[in-house]
Amino acid sequence: MIAGFVPLDAISIARMKNQKMLRSSDNEFSALILDNEVTVGEFVTNPPLSWIRLVQNQGTFQIPAGYPTVLTADQAKFEMTNWDEVSLACITRTLTELDESVNYVLFGNNAGQGLPLAQNLPPDLIRDRAAIIYANTLPEINAYERLGYRSFFRRSEAASRLLELAKNANRPLALYFINTIQHNEFNYHRP
Repeated sequence: MIAGFVPLDAISIARMKNQKMLRSSDNEFSALILDNEVTVGEFVTNPPLSWIRLVQNQGTFQIPAGYPTVLTADQAKFEMTNWDEVSLACITRTLTELDESVNYVLFGNNAGQGLPLAQNLPPDLIRDRAAIIYANTLPEINAYERLGYRSFFRRSEAASRLLELAKNANRPLALYFINTIQHNEFNYHRP
């Protein structure tokens, strides 16, 4: 085990809650966001939301030291250059293992990059517990619809929509985040 990380068994949030590895509880509305780290600022609200970044290390997702925290504007700026190792195989495996402990899943489209990931969400979660988010347009909407997705909205609307879902469930919102695009000093551009 790497120092500073709490190991997770392939991100089963149910297992995390059962093992009390997080301060999260069944009283929270958990939303898993799979997106590019430069988009994190879109999820900043006032008051700030609970924020848990999940990072892949040696084939499993882990909670790094310093999390959970709250997502403030300063934290979002930090997240933009917090470059995680990205393993699409690990993300795909994780998605196939998700269960009812995750209340909602958001996939960032990022020029179609979210489509291969969205194909791996269990079908019983797709219709009513998942959405595709995008910047300005979503040319791949027909492909997502063929998979069963019915909710599509701009990334800038995501936090308010998740807050509404949490309000309707009468639970506070907790955001879990997995970065889906690997950046480094050579391919990163500050938004």
